[in-house]
Amino acid sequence: MEFCIRNIDFKADEWEVTTAIAGQVLHVCPGPFITDPGARLPNFKVRLNKSQAGGVQNDGTGTFTLTKLLGKKFKQLSEKGQISVEVKGKKLKFFPNQNTAKITVSLLLELEKAPFIDPDIARDRGRRINALLDPFLVAHVQIGTFYHPTGACPRDPRSFSIEWDQDLRKKSIGWLFFEYEHKCLRVQIGDQAQEETFYHVIIQFTSINKMAMGHDFGNPYVCFDLFTPPVFQKEEIFGPREGKYLHRVGSLNAGHAVVAPYAHQLRIVLYDTGDHDSGDVLKRFEDYCRTSCFQPPKRVTIDANGRQNFFCQRKLNEIAMWLRSPLLASNWRVAFQIEALLHNGAANTVELMELQPRIEKLIRCCGDTAGDIMRRFAEMAARRPLGQRIFECFESVLKKGSQRPRTSPPRGRFFCHHVTFTPTRLLLEGPAVTQSNRVIREYEGYQDHFLRVDFRDEDRLQYRWDRDVDGASYLQERVGTLLKSGFDLAGRHFEFLGYSSSALREHAVWYISAFHHPEKGMVTAQSIRDSLGDFSGVIKSPSKYGARMAQAFSGTDPSVRIGRDQWCEIPEIEENGIIFTDGVGTISPGLAELIYVALCNDNPSLLVNSIVPSAYQIRFLGCKGVVSVDPRLKGIYMCIRPSMNKFDVPGEEYGTIEIARAVDKPNIPHLNRPLVMVLEDRGAPKEVFMKLQADAVAHARMAHDSTALYAKLLESHHLCYNYRLAEILKRLNTLGLELKPNHLQQSLDTPFLARLRSCAVNHVLRQVKHEARIPIPNSYMLVGVADEGPAYAKKGVKNLYCLPQGKIFACVQYPEDEEPRYLQGMCLISRSPVIHPGDVQRVYAIGRPPEDLSCLFGHLRNVVVFPTTGSWSLPNGLGGGDLDGDMYEVIQYGDLLVPEHHDPASYKGLETFKLDRPSTIDDVCDFIVEYINSDVVGLISNKHITIAADSKARQLGTLDPDCLKLAEMHSWAVDYPKNGNKVDIKDMPRSLIKFKPDWGMADESAPRSSDYYESDRALGHLFRNIVLEDMSNTLPHHQGTPEVQPISTVLWPLVRRHLPGLPDQTRTPWIDSLYTTYREELTYMSSTYSLSRVAGSRLREEELVIGTILGKCTQRRYRSNRLYAMRENVQFLVQEIKGQLVGPRLEGLPESALKEKLAVAWDVWSFSLERAGLSPEENFGSESFGLLGLGLVLECLERLGSLPPLPKPVRGA
Repeated sequence: MEFCIRNIDFKADEWEVTTAIAGQVLHVCPGPFITDPGARLPNFKVRLNKSQAGGVQNDGTGTFTLTKLLGKKFKQLSEKGQISVEVKGKKLKFFPNQNTAKITVSLLLELEKAPFIDPDIARDRGRRINALLDPFLVAHVQIGTFYHPTGACPRDPRSFSIEWDQDLRKKSIGWLFFEYEHKCLRVQIGDQAQEETFYHVIIQFTSINKMAMGHDFGNPYVCFDLFTPPVFQKEEIFGPREGKYLHRVGSLNAGHAVVAPYAHQLRIVLYDTGDHDSGDVLKRFEDYCRTSCFQPPKRVTIDANGRQNFFCQRKLNEIAMWLRSPLLASNWRVAFQIEALLHNGAANTVELMELQPRIEKLIRCCGDTAGDIMRRFAEMAARRPLGQRIFECFESVLKKGSQRPRTSPPRGRFFCHHVTFTPTRLLLEGPAVTQSNRVIREYEGYQDHFLRVDFRDEDRLQYRWDRDVDGASYLQERVGTLLKSGFDLAGRHFEFLGYSSSALREHAVWYISAFHHPEKGMVTAQSIRDSLGDFSGVIKSPSKYGARMAQAFSGTDPSVRIGRDQWCEIPEIEENGIIFTDGVGTISPGLAELIYVALCNDNPSLLVNSIVPSAYQIRFLGCKGVVSVDPRLKGIYMCIRPSMNKFDVPGEEYGTIEIARAVDKPNIPHLNRPLVMVLEDRGAPKEVFMKLQADAVAHARMAHDSTALYAKLLESHHLCYNYRLAEILKRLNTLGLELKPNHLQQSLDTPFLARLRSCAVNHVLRQVKHEARIPIPNSYMLVGVADEGPAYAKKGVKNLYCLPQGKIFACVQYPEDEEPRYLQGMCLISRSPVIHPGDVQRVYAIGRPPEDLSCLFGHLRNVVVFPTTGSWSLPNGLGGGDLDGDMYEVIQYGDLLVPEHHDPASYKGLETFKLDRPSTIDDVCDFIVEYINSDVVGLISNKHITIAADSKARQLGTLDPDCLKLAEMHSWAVDYPKNGNKVDIKDMPRSLIKFKPDWGMADESAPRSSDYYESDRALGHLFRNIVLEDMSNTLPHHQGTPEVQPISTVLWPLVRRHLPGLPDQTRTPWIDSLYTTYREELTYMSSTYSLSRVAGSRLREEELVIGTILGKCTQRRYRSNRLYAMRENVQFLVQEIKGQLVGPRLEGLPESALKEKLAVAWDVWSFSLERAGLSPEENFGSESFGLLGLGLVLECLERLGSLPPLPKPVRGA
């Protein structure tokens, strides 16, 4: 309903009128429109009619729009004279508007569903946008690179080499726009009067490291030092208005295409019009920067008069010829690092040719270790100090001595080289430890011929397209060509091989360079694919064809090899046309034990940190899924089901059971944003979430209070696992050391332990604040399996107990538990991601099975057993789940057991997309390209939760029709990799307002308050309720010699008892070189896995030790992948160093050998303390190196019987 407003002060603006109406009438509490302080504020819209005299004044009139229901009430009160609003001393007059044709549907929806936005925020946003309307005229757009001229001093400013230049003074025209809404600068190149095509150069605010500006021969310029290249787009001026007329491109013309892969820094020369009204053009640029909320450029002279042609075709050809030389052809790992120096921007062509004789000498002198030295050099070169010459950096790496050869990774891991293709660049990384797969293990010794290749945007995040940008044609040209034609790298040609399902979600695939194998002959991509199996059953569907091959590329650990007489296929458990055993089979107890032994041999820590699993997630020939232990199976045997068998592998008489996951312990479920939203809409009060958050925050911050709580925090969040810090703390505590000691204890705390603790607390609180990741008490996350009872009942077995519909069985046991715990009572069960209200169901956990009946699942631990009878499949009703490895949250926390029921989502199944002919590998490549373009799972999830937050204004939340539509689209998007049916984002509902809820700030690296509103949903309260602790930047303090350091003071008598001659012994001579190896590897990881794009930035030592990355990232999936890779490589490094210190394991060693290991471990601990007074740069890694030594000292003392026993853990409910 709309009202006309009159008698408005001419100088008033719409925000002042909005504030007055809200504060004097609509939002008064208690008042006629609001009686409950917690109620939603009525939303409305004010528009003022502009004065015909121009300027910013109004003509004294305007309109006031609100919902029909509120409008009726407002009209009644107005007619009774009970509405009084004053603005600038003038009383407003309201009259119902009879002409409501101008009220748009979108405005009505916004008023009805969207929250009210603080006028001060809206005013600030509007004023900033208006202040940036006038663009700058551009004279030149120049692409190049920064460099230090020969003879320049290290502290001299860098010069700028213009590698490509477009002069816009004579031909075409260019404008520079500040786009506040999109947080970017945009240079538009094109003259509509003469050209049919415009080009755009887009610089995201977040991609700007720093800027400099000045005058070059009187011409004002701005020089951009960018983290990532700009985005380039082409616009068809006279293209179809209905379609997408903006196209992503990799370069602006053929000349730019040559240099774009290597040079991406930007220099813009502005055109000074001499218009005195506009003022100094650079001063205006500074003002625009401040208005846009980012740091303006500094006035620094950057010399750009010397065009160096670093990346001209001739110099690039010289590098290519060198890479194909016989010396580098036989040392491919070195050639890879040379490419990394060039493509990652650490060196230009002139610098590389300067290094050529030094690198070739390195190869001849160091042989196999040259590749590792070059890898370390490539990392050092990328973060070398400004002004340091490339050859000086190279010599400094060599002076540190020859690196110890890296040991081979454990079984199931290998050193993998990584390549990332962006629209303009090729980024190289590694080799790093990566989980292997069936194919890689088949060609052991030839791993350097395999590449992991990612396709990403310039910021290394997944592609995201605006609605009006055609990304498909660009991807087909860039990614499609790479997939179908391959690429050359370091003198080898690589071609597309395949992908795993998880890798496809990351837009990553495997490539191979053909090689000759002594037994298999010439190995190519096609020969490997031909050897995988028979895919004739799915050959007409490119998506299924690719998905079936993907099984062979899934990351797994090898275990047991069994013969053809040791497995069989058994029928599904089916009733009423419903298959209850989708993806699950069984194995005998004997086979389960054999698999566990094989896994423990490869990873001895499993022996003490797990129980014998009741189920495994496996890959086996053409089968995938879960197998649970069936006590009725004898000997060594496995039963698989048709739903597990995805393709045939003809002629195979033996097969290796590959383990994707061993179900050896229960996991703790956590709240997350979607689950909080759904549970709140299902009736859970926000106070429940606030209490759980308060408990989680208290538990985290209490880690500062005692050693036991510090250790518990680490264990409950799986932090510092590689360094076993929790065990170290508990063992030291038994010796009388405590964080806050009493008169009988000594202080345990050290600066390093304090920083580790602060890092761990910060990690936990960040997850609680940014992701609403809060542990749920009395609850578990378990792999789902099936009740096998009905299958045996069908065979005639009597006296069986079978789970009825609506009931589940779950029994959990941790490694330290003497007895298992049977879950009993009402509970909620769900499967992430939760997006539909029906994705959370109420079920009953039966507890201990009846003793008077035979039960086939009573022995199972750490799984949830689903019924296999009834009218519907419970796993399928939980967001389309199955039993091939899905994890389910079983929640028994009473305050979350919402009584309200919602039926599960029911979506129409989509037929698999098929061709009318057999698929080729080119068809699979086309599918990959289309998948990358149409992978909108994350986009839909974000849109869903944002609309649900807005829609709570109508008390609908996740039941809003738009949310239900998005839930269905999400289901389709998740199934897209299998059925090949893409989701079109044009069908996705739009947000009602441009403002986002404040909890969305967590995903932004530099959020602007003017972009957000204060959300009243539970997520908003949770977000605002936590203030993160600042990470201490305190440098390491000297911790004293071993004789006076508190930990050493307590340990020294115990060590001396076993090593009486220790003070007179010389230190283990190779510890220095081993520490150097450790430090260099840790430094490499700190740079490689940092999310910061600032050159030279790296992770703190504490982050690597704790196992966290505290930096922000707008795509959590990318952050979690980097975190997983970082933990994998730190784990390998720790195991490698421990192995060189004391051997593979301490179990079973005689006393004399343990004493030898104790001496080495004590030397490591003492070595780290002696380095404590060095500078932070020199000391990097020494404290964590000492932590390894300390852990080994304590383990040796325990095995020598010199430590008190640890108290048994008391696990909370």
